[in-house]
Amino acid sequence: MSQRPILSSRAEADIMQIAALHGLLDFAISECLGGNDADGTVLEGTVVLTRHIRRKFRHLTNALLSGDAVKRD
Repeated sequence: MSQRPILSSRAEADIMQIAALHGLLDFAISECLGGNDADGTVLEGTVVLTRHIRRKFRHLTNALLSGDAVKRD
């Protein structure tokens, strides 16, 4: 039988969090482009979200490349 790699629950959670954060980022950028950011707070939020997504993605890719995020059947 062939072994099939399975993501750890931590890696799955990271993927779901990245997807959710990306959705928030999409909304925040839409608000900025729609002119709904008079005081610049939404733009500041997009910067924070971008940095957080980058950190999460880097952590996930490092775990995947090192094999820590994969379990074997």
